Amino acid sequence: MDNSRKSVNFIRFNLSGIYDGMDNTVDLTDIKGTNCFCDEEAEKEIGRRIDSFGELPPVRFIDTGNYHYMSLLLMKRIRTSFALLLLDNHPDAKLPDFFDITSCGDWVRKACESLDNLKQVIMAGVDPKLIEEAGPLPDKIRVCTLDQAVDAIEQINSRMDIYISLDKDIFNTDYARTDWSQGDYTPDHILPVICSVRSCLALDICGDHKDYSSKGGSGLSERTNKTILEQIKKRGKPRFVI
Repeated sequence: MDNSRKSVNFIRFNLSGIYDGMDNTVDLTDIKGTNCFCDEEAEKEIGRRIDSFGELPPVRFIDTGNYHYMSLLLMKRIRTSFALLLLDNHPDAKLPDFFDITSCGDWVRKACESLDNLKQVIMAGVDPKLIEEAGPLPDKIRVCTLDQAVDAIEQINSRMDIYISLDKDIFNTDYARTDWSQGDYTPDHILPVICSVRSCLALDICGDHKDYSSKGGSGLSERTNKTILEQIKKRGKPRFVI
């Protein structure tokens, strides 16, 4: 896909109802057991619907941060060796509360443990205090500043494709207002990191706010989403390989 010539295709996974009435949306609001935690039955049904959709667009909006575990469900469909670039204010790698239920707070740890073809995680921009609270991290995880992340990505670029997951709670409140504690970054900090990826399997984005639909898509969340898509198109990076 040549982003410099085409618009960047996207899809919205609507779990909480915030994308009601919007285009390019997959409705998952009828599935029970999905808010913050995803139980086994819910995971199976979400997976079935993802599979029935066929090839997904390269950019996936996955609702509020309560549903960040969707990244794991999407990565389970990857069949080649890959790395994960996580841009988030939280590590999402705590020890699980329940081993048979995936949560928005432990999905990265579960991805490291369950996905053999996930070779490395670059965890960038996370609040250092929250890293300490998560306890010992899996060996696959490399914690970086945003500046260090660009160097870490460069070391991977020639070896494997990268999946990017962005939680907008990494941004300050001028660019996002989420239900979780937030960082102090702007899109100008984050986009150079995203665009340093040479070969991208997909980009998912969470952290849209629960008032998203009530503002008719003209609120803060939508403006930041549009900025990200427009800059990816303008820069022609990253190159999506799907």
